[in-house]
Amino acid sequence: MKYIGLILFFTLLQACLPFQLNEMGVEEAEMKIYNEWLYAIKLQNLKVNNEVISRPPGIEQLIFRMVIPSEGGTNLKTHCVYYQVPYKKIMGQLKIVEQKNDSICPEVSGESSWLELKRITNLKVNLLNFKLIINFQHQNLNKSWSFLLPNITNGLRHEKFQASKEQKLFPQLTFLRINKESFNLRESKYLGKISDRIADKSAIRCQQIDKNCQIVGEDRCDSCSYGWYEVVDYNCPQGGSKFCGQNHCGEKNEPACPRGKKTEDNSDSGICQSDLSAVLNADHILICQ
Repeated sequence: MKYIGLILFFTLLQACLPFQLNEMGVEEAEMKIYNEWLYAIKLQNLKVNNEVISRPPGIEQLIFRMVIPSEGGTNLKTHCVYYQVPYKKIMGQLKIVEQKNDSICPEVSGESSWLELKRITNLKVNLLNFKLIINFQHQNLNKSWSFLLPNITNGLRHEKFQASKEQKLFPQLTFLRINKESFNLRESKYLGKISDRIADKSAIRCQQIDKNCQIVGEDRCDSCSYGWYEVVDYNCPQGGSKFCGQNHCGEKNEPACPRGKKTEDNSDSGICQSDLSAVLNADHILICQ
């Protein structure tokens, strides 16, 4: 019986081990966050009180949003930060969801996540001297994170006989997120990259047509690095808005292909692959889904 008990113990231990290994550690999470938030340009919806978040129990809530330059610094993305307050058998959890543009965070996180840190309690957040300080307990151990936010501004500073200055940690200094591609873009007068896609919101609109079939702003399509393509939006006689890049029309989450001037009655204005349908997105563009 003694050996049977030992066998059962090690069997249970081995069964639980993969779940523990899959969970992100505190130090790993801190480094992953630090490498992103160092370049943040906006911190919003933060209720700063430096008190433990204890309500509502068992419910996930949005505690703040962070806007950050994407890789290379040519676009923006948003980190929506959520905290689930522990309650009885409901485990406390810090969750970060990444969105591909500067967008509003939903009230609940959904299924996908950029980072999850489980088994935390007594979370409190404070913003002090351009540092975001996050204190919590992880598996009953006290932890403290401090993230420097040198690009965050706190309004303007007005001085007599001087131009207004942004209130920052280091005035007139900005931490840039750049890579080789960033330098290529700055040196080139042309727009867009070959990898740009409407599906991931990286494509540059070079000409915009409004609902009155008028051109809005400047037509920059002659400056596109890899040509341009047209989308179906308001069915204007001169065509739709245009984007820089290679055309992937008809593919999933890409614009529908323009059908042409002469079409059958009651037919859709755009063409998608056989298993997809054309649906208007928030920008009034027909997208294949």
